[in-house]
Amino acid sequence: MDRRTALLALGAATALAACGGGGSSSEPPPEPVGQVFSSTIKSESNGATYAIQVYVPQSYATGTAALPVIYATEGDALYGSGTTPTRFDTFKQAMQTRGTQAILVGIGGTVTRGTDFLLPGATRYLNFIAKELAPVIERQYRTDPKRRALSGLSHGGYFVIAALVLEGQAGALSFSHYLSTEASYGGHGSTAALLAYERQLDGKPLPATLFLTGAGTGANNVGIIKPLYEQMRAQNNPGFTLVNADYNASHVGADLPAFEDALKRFFP
Repeated sequence: MDRRTALLALGAATALAACGGGGSSSEPPPEPVGQVFSSTIKSESNGATYAIQVYVPQSYATGTAALPVIYATEGDALYGSGTTPTRFDTFKQAMQTRGTQAILVGIGGTVTRGTDFLLPGATRYLNFIAKELAPVIERQYRTDPKRRALSGLSHGGYFVIAALVLEGQAGALSFSHYLSTEASYGGHGSTAALLAYERQLDGKPLPATLFLTGAGTGANNVGIIKPLYEQMRAQNNPGFTLVNADYNASHVGADLPAFEDALKRFFP
């Protein structure tokens, strides 16, 4: 067992208690039980240490199927303040509610989002996720390496797009699904500059799905995501699936419905 595997193996496993019970048929059914494993891992790509949370569904303990893995950036980000659940907690609850048969990996490090999500730091951060973290997860858990998803919000949504551009140019995609919500234009300075950056993918084979989502009439959706969607829709990318959806929500508020929609579409 190598050092990174050991770090995850030594993570504390915490069972998620079932809710409900009792004899009344009017009571809601118990919440599905799963497990969360917590650990830290130091990246060789950028030298940073990240808190990692891994959720496995109830079926994992007794099943034999290899499960898809969803990598959620900013797993430690709070949806508000105080005791508001984190992005990881919120996504985990959505998966429990739907009974989604997938593994969720929450990656901490919200405090370094300004470095990790934007170029040139995004290249090193992508290498950490794809070449360091994912192999550890796949050694430690029963996963399907052909079904990996990468999820990000705002600057994180931009990072998902940047990851697709970086890997598409290299001709080696690490993920089957790229889930980008309320993407910013990152460090490019304008939508036009982002579009010029993405245009490098025109003509490249992209055997993956990009799920571009936004908040209705919000500035990011109207000014960034829609123009990006229209440009990418007009490009020639063999094997590529491009899906766009809008939600009547705020910038941060669009994140959960977009994730729930992704679960319904891609991980039923």
